[in-house]
Amino acid sequence: MKDTMFLKGRSIFLRPVESADIPKIASWLNNPKITHFMFYGQLPMNLEQTGEFVMGQVRSPHNTVFVVCDLKSRKPIGYAGLYDIHLTAHKAEFRVLIGEQRFWGKGCGTEVTKLLTFYGFDRLNLNKVYLGVVADNQRAVKSYEKSGYVREGALREEVYRNSRYYDVVKMSILKKEYYKKIYREHLEIFGKEN
Repeated sequence: MKDTMFLKGRSIFLRPVESADIPKIASWLNNPKITHFMFYGQLPMNLEQTGEFVMGQVRSPHNTVFVVCDLKSRKPIGYAGLYDIHLTAHKAEFRVLIGEQRFWGKGCGTEVTKLLTFYGFDRLNLNKVYLGVVADNQRAVKSYEKSGYVREGALREEVYRNSRYYDVVKMSILKKEYYKKIYREHLEIFGKEN
């Protein structure tokens, strides 16, 4: 179960979500430091609720959700996926949560972004991958820009957390942009392993 690598990067790999992952995911979703800029964490979630929530995402034919694992230790450090995959418009929303704080600032989130972007275009034939990120989360915004995403606009006061409203930056990458600027680099990194 734990060593089923579906997609492999340089320092992380992605594998299917298993029911045994639910306690770890629940600990991340209930940690206010981890969910500081997210919708997650507004209400407490016990194991049963977390299981229903996560496995509901996994079971949806419009999502592809993974556990993010550290390649060296093989332990889960987060989860990520492509959500709301639209079969006509060929688009999907990228989401990631790196729950193990010792992996923050080490490029894991950027690597997950690049790997799932590669997967979305190379395997799922998407035309667009998009995301929303709280404008104050500058580390995440820089990570997405480093991964080739461009700003499309902002939603004012879209998220309420920490006794205040936050603007959300909408970002995306199109297939034609990806193949022109980034695909060859990602093919060298991810294509041989996946």
